[in-house]
Amino acid sequence: MGTHTSAIKSPQWVLLIMLDAIIKKASDELLSREKARDEAYSRARRARILSKQAILLLHSGETPKAEANLDEAKKLIAEIDGYVAVHPEIAFYEAVTAAREEYSEACILIGLNTGRGYPNPEELGISSSDYIMGLADVPGELRRQTLDLLRAGDLVAAERNLATMEEIYLNLVSVEEVSLFLKGLRRKLDVTRNVNERTRAEITTEASRERLRLKLAEVEEKLK
Repeated sequence: MGTHTSAIKSPQWVLLIMLDAIIKKASDELLSREKARDEAYSRARRARILSKQAILLLHSGETPKAEANLDEAKKLIAEIDGYVAVHPEIAFYEAVTAAREEYSEACILIGLNTGRGYPNPEELGISSSDYIMGLADVPGELRRQTLDLLRAGDLVAAERNLATMEEIYLNLVSVEEVSLFLKGLRRKLDVTRNVNERTRAEITTEASRERLRLKLAEVEEKLK
């Protein structure tokens, strides 16, 4: 029985052309992905900054400016989606998810503050996971507003804020299985629980002070 020896059948110049075409295509794809990544990162950073600024503007009572920031952030996120359509892995880059979560948080906060209520993920043009992660951060910003309300003596509005904070927390923990596949959600919920407890304690203390103040005022009135 004869032996069979494998050998390259194609001419060398044909192999070189084939290899060159493969390498060129791979190189073009990698360069295209890297360029898309850089463009997406740039837009994500800008969108996140705009969303953070929107929250600060909202706390300062500058709602129109906050909304303008979020309009610009929404356009940037839409542009990122264009890169994601070509390179799906970009959607999972940390900078991109962070920008979407920050944008979600700011939009939810402004919806609550203006009486429009909770915007849905479709309105914002983001995924449900980014929406939930952003929602989990909203109680922290509501706490900041609640403390401002307490300093201003508006106990009723402060209690209304606390009710919303607890509503968000209770609704998120009611779907506990979600935290199993959303990295970081469980930690955010732990933070939210602590934030809510501290806020409730501070409102309770302030309510007690208010009752005492009213009682003293009543006694003083009787002594006149």
